[in-house]
Amino acid sequence: MNIGRRLLALPAAAIAVALLATGCSTLNAFSGGAEAPVRDESGAIAESNESTDVFAIRVGDCMLFSDSDATEVTEAPTVPCSDPHDLEAFYAEDITGDDFPGIEGAQAQAEQVCADAFSTFVGTAYEESVLDFNYYVPTAGSWDAGDREILCLIGDPQGQVTGTLKAAAR
Repeated sequence: MNIGRRLLALPAAAIAVALLATGCSTLNAFSGGAEAPVRDESGAIAESNESTDVFAIRVGDCMLFSDSDATEVTEAPTVPCSDPHDLEAFYAEDITGDDFPGIEGAQAQAEQVCADAFSTFVGTAYEESVLDFNYYVPTAGSWDAGDREILCLIGDPQGQVTGTLKAAAR
């Protein structure tokens, strides 16, 4: 297993793909040819990038679905949130503890963390929303390199959106 990869997991009512990765910037060196995104003075992604390092993705960034069917990823296509996009990173939280909880343990924690953050971000309870979430979680290899981050992603299963889904209340 490549230590610079993250896992994108698919929740029960998921958005159509599964991802595994983290946003720990110290792990950027493990991501091969992926790049950091070009950001404006506010920190928002300013230019589309087909191969953004998944460890450089942060809350507020927007992404396109990748052409890859891989569940472990090192890069993802990103775009400015003003452009049509499939996913938006809406919350991040580190897994606590010294021992890797395993993929299933990390995914279980991510399910809870992202579900808990969903209603605050969207303004509607997850169970009542038409939107869905997904997440990146560490792999065993990225955990060994210091990755602890769960990165929650939100999207509309009906198609791409433009702008943020914050306070979408749907």
